[in-house]
Amino acid sequence: MNGDLPPAPGSVARMACLRLAVVAIAGAALLSACGQQSESQQPPGQQQSASDEQSRKDADEKAWTEAVSAGTAAAFNGYIQNFTSGAHVAEARERVAALNEQARKQADEKAWADAQRAGTVSAFNSYIQNFASGAHVAEARQRITALNEQARKALDDKAWAEADRAGTAAAFNTYLQSYASGGHAAEARARIAALDEQARKDADEKAWTDAQRTNTAAAFNGYIQNFSSGAHVAEARQRATTLEAEARKAADDKAWADAQKAGTSSAYSTYLQNFGTGAYAAEARQRVATIDAQGRREVPTVDIQKTCQAAAGVMVSLLGGSTTDQDVKGCLDSEQKAREQIIKDRATYSAVDKSRCMRSDVYLPSYVEWLTCLEMERDVRKMQVGGPSRPSTTTLPKVRPALNW
Repeated sequence: MNGDLPPAPGSVARMACLRLAVVAIAGAALLSACGQQSESQQPPGQQQSASDEQSRKDADEKAWTEAVSAGTAAAFNGYIQNFTSGAHVAEARERVAALNEQARKQADEKAWADAQRAGTVSAFNSYIQNFASGAHVAEARQRITALNEQARKALDDKAWAEADRAGTAAAFNTYLQSYASGGHAAEARARIAALDEQARKDADEKAWTDAQRTNTAAAFNGYIQNFSSGAHVAEARQRATTLEAEARKAADDKAWADAQKAGTSSAYSTYLQNFGTGAYAAEARQRVATIDAQGRREVPTVDIQKTCQAAAGVMVSLLGGSTTDQDVKGCLDSEQKAREQIIKDRATYSAVDKSRCMRSDVYLPSYVEWLTCLEMERDVRKMQVGGPSRPSTTTLPKVRPALNW
């Protein structure tokens, strides 16, 4: 009864698999036998070519395996050089490019690390020079700019510290010459302006003190000329005006005293020439008029026309020729001047001298001869008493009337 039962499902499946495996093995054996038979049937030349190709492939694979094992750009370049048409040339080139890029990046990073460690402008410039397209070129330029600015600022601050320590306008100007756009340029200009203003004020005050100590109109006028916008200009003008007025009045008073002491028309006329608007001008004019009027009354009148005509005749008889109106006119002019001088200096002549010299009863009396006589007598008298001899204002030649032209 058991032989009639159907097989279990699991055993059926196993049996099916065994049958398939047997079939597969048999098929494989059949294919292998066919293949061996086919190869054995190829010509000898083809068999050698296939063998060479296989050797080349084996060498290619071996070289590639060695290059991959070495993992260096040199190894991959060696593979490319030996197997220019190898199966792995493209990949070898990619590997070389990748390794070169990696080496470049590593050199870049090392150079950047060295530049950072040095931290100098020179180091960053060297990095840029060697790695113009490096990953840190932009930052290197920024660092150079920052270092240059830092160095410039350090020099700026040092120069300013020196100028500030000196504290003079010259020092601040020197700073500005080197750092016209420096961080302290505005302050330097302000300090210079302040120092210049202080120096101007000090000079102003010193000049004013000197002018006050001298206390003359010239000193105050000098201050005004040198400090036209000075702090004391108004006062200086007042002081100069006052002193000039005082000096003018003192000179006026002295000149008037001298004129009064002399008491002559010439002295008063001299006063009027120097002080036409002086305090005593009106009185001086009155004195001159009074003295002249009195003198004209006291000085005898001479017929100078007759005297000059006679003198001209004498000259003709002595020298020959003829008498001219010009000769007579010259004589008349000399005589008139001599009369005016006698009138002006009348007060300086003694009564005795006037009596002796001014004689109208002689033959052909002459004012020129009278003036000559009066001046000689006056000067001799002064020398006799030991006084200084002072010539009159106008002294005519001491010659005979007939020769005085």
